[in-house]
Amino acid sequence: MHLPEPQVIGRPSRFTIEPGELPRLDATCPDTVLDAAQAPGLVIRAASTRGDAHRYNAQPRQDAMGLWRISERIILACVADGLGSAELSHLGAMAACDAARKLRKRPDEQFKEMAERYFSRIAEAVEAAAAERGVAAAELATTFLAAVLEVGADDSPHKVWLMRVGDCEAMVLSKGEWESCFDTASEDEVSSSATLALPGHADQVEICEMPLDRGDMLLLCTDGLSKPMRGEEVRTQLADWWGAFPPSMAEFLWQLSFRARTHDDDRTAICVWRA
Repeated sequence: MHLPEPQVIGRPSRFTIEPGELPRLDATCPDTVLDAAQAPGLVIRAASTRGDAHRYNAQPRQDAMGLWRISERIILACVADGLGSAELSHLGAMAACDAARKLRKRPDEQFKEMAERYFSRIAEAVEAAAAERGVAAAELATTFLAAVLEVGADDSPHKVWLMRVGDCEAMVLSKGEWESCFDTASEDEVSSSATLALPGHADQVEICEMPLDRGDMLLLCTDGLSKPMRGEEVRTQLADWWGAFPPSMAEFLWQLSFRARTHDDDRTAICVWRA
């Protein structure tokens, strides 16, 4: 059976799609990670894949992700994007996601304070990973986004609590339209906020609390996906793929692997469909 190459949206990438040499690493960092899950009223697809530029240059995937069930009705999902300027940022992204799963309770009315404590502990884990290797913590710098999903009982609403430092994005696809979950910013603010990262900016956590309505899809992603989504053609194609019903795991990875010129970064996406 022959599978088609990933779809080209707009102009084709300048890189070949085949991976090159293996990166020289002292930690396991596979080219692609794929995951999925179901919960009452929810279907989840998740993937993190190395960008064509990193494949071509035998560099590691700097993105990471995590997906865990932490109680009967609580699911934790997170994505991280190691800074391209930090040599060991792939280790920081993995350390942040690994530390995130230590969350064990539902956010309460002190959500802001809880998020700051939570991100402080994650930042400490990144610092510890740097100290273990005898390098500056800045060499493991990573942006980070976490979502706590609560499955509502019976017909009660499903809820989402979002927390982030940096430019990882959360969006909702509703009736064919994309909407950011965080406050939209000007181009100057986007440029400035893109430098925020753990462990140095753990005290600058953005938060958002919202319901997840029937028929909606929540997307958590790194900027390897959110940047090409600024183009109408990509936004429309993804809405067409992900708006009606969840794809299979293989289809989801193929869709996420679309190719577009100047958009050769690692891509990570966790999609949560509310049935």
